[in-house]
Amino acid sequence: MKLFHLIALLAASMGYAGASAQSVEPKDVKTPSAVKPGEGVVRLSLRTQRQFIETAYLYFVEVLPDGTDGKRTLKFERGAGVPIMGTNMIDTKPKLYRVPQGRYRLLAYTVACATVPPPNTVCRFYGNAMPTERYDSGSPDFSVAAGALTDAGDFIIEYTGTAEIAKLDLFSERFDDDRYGVRWKPIATPLPASFAALPTSPAPVVAERYRSRIQCAQRPKTLTVQFPFICG
Repeated sequence: MKLFHLIALLAASMGYAGASAQSVEPKDVKTPSAVKPGEGVVRLSLRTQRQFIETAYLYFVEVLPDGTDGKRTLKFERGAGVPIMGTNMIDTKPKLYRVPQGRYRLLAYTVACATVPPPNTVCRFYGNAMPTERYDSGSPDFSVAAGALTDAGDFIIEYTGTAEIAKLDLFSERFDDDRYGVRWKPIATPLPASFAALPTSPAPVVAERYRSRIQCAQRPKTLTVQFPFICG
């Protein structure tokens, strides 16, 4: 895989998806009345299994009726916050978003590089290769209907290597993309009452290989935010 610096990634991505591509950064929604015609509500959580200093980004691409990828992409992000003050990117954090109606599938994720990664590339940030991956087919997908709610789930940038995770060390563990991937689990937190009355879209389609091994929604209090965990 090619490695490239953050600046190179940003420059290359300007023309990557083509001039006709449409990138959407879904906006938070507080009440159903804020949803516009042609939009639905998506509840989604993005988190990481271990703390990063940089922001994590998750991308979905529109799926056309014939099954091919469309031009619209959705971009979700989770900032690192300030761990020393108790903020982290490890705990489940469901948010409600306004999203144009349609079907979307997981396209890619990156840590640090705020753009869709071109094929066969890895984000390189200050000399470090960061977790990066694109998914060509079979990735989790969900549908959004106008005026309805889609419970898309909890998407986790998770350690997928074979080492015993309890023995991993923050300062020796590499960030290679082949040791991480996006994994999914349902959100256990109940929906806010104001959204619970909305009609619902079907649950996401998630193959077994994309299901998370993490069994909890919150970081175990016995562990610091810097170290990965499974818990259970």
